[in-house]
Amino acid sequence: MGSGDERYDVMIQRAQERLPADDRVLAVYLIGSYATGAEDRFSDLDVHLVVTDASINWFEQHWDDVLHEVAGPTVFTDRLPGLAGGLGITPDWLHVDLIAHPLTSFDRFQYDGVRVLFDRDGTLFPDGDQPAEHGRPGTPYWPEHVVPMFFYFLGNLVTVLGRDELVVANQGIGVVRDLLIRLMLAERGVRRTSGAKRLNALLSPEQRATLEAVPPATYNPTEIIAANQYLCHEMLHRGQALADATGTPWPTPFINATLTHLHHHLGVPFT
Repeated sequence: MGSGDERYDVMIQRAQERLPADDRVLAVYLIGSYATGAEDRFSDLDVHLVVTDASINWFEQHWDDVLHEVAGPTVFTDRLPGLAGGLGITPDWLHVDLIAHPLTSFDRFQYDGVRVLFDRDGTLFPDGDQPAEHGRPGTPYWPEHVVPMFFYFLGNLVTVLGRDELVVANQGIGVVRDLLIRLMLAERGVRRTSGAKRLNALLSPEQRATLEAVPPATYNPTEIIAANQYLCHEMLHRGQALADATGTPWPTPFINATLTHLHHHLGVPFT
């Protein structure tokens, strides 16, 4: 087991004891470090619920009330976009996430490692806790929409640099880099997620070295272009290889149009 904060242990006990009293709650489980025994002094607590479909709208509106049942008083809460839940920060800066999932969209294999606190009828987690795979490679797969979105955002580099929007252009490096990371995970056949602040174990040493070698960029257009050229080169050779391996059509017309667009306006190749 890890060496986390015992105050989170108190919250886990509250979640296990209090949340099942609501009949709409079908399961309570942890993901992240406290699910896998890898917690350390930097870990936060990720509490997830499976709830009835009829109640998901209520949890979307009142997730913070449920969070307070677990975490106690907070000094800050914020809804997480697209999810029925959000995060809370306590007065001593403990960080707790609470997310509710409707039964019909629940996927018990979505996360890399699950600690089950409650399963009302024993069917949602029939095998109990699910150990983490810690990035163990699987069968490569094609990540839907990742490659087209990469080249869509890359093509917009012409617009933001043309408008001298250097802050936006710098932010865009992170957007296309994150899409490349999603492709890298698909290369390795890694489907489960292990938390936003734990990526190392999901990538191979070669993939990590590739990402760490992205040219640094401030708000200088030449540096921004160089970083995007590097990321584009990686996406092209990795993406084409993965498309071949998975029998997926490569979106040649759109990619070629994007590369021509970039070369024409920026004066440098992106291949």
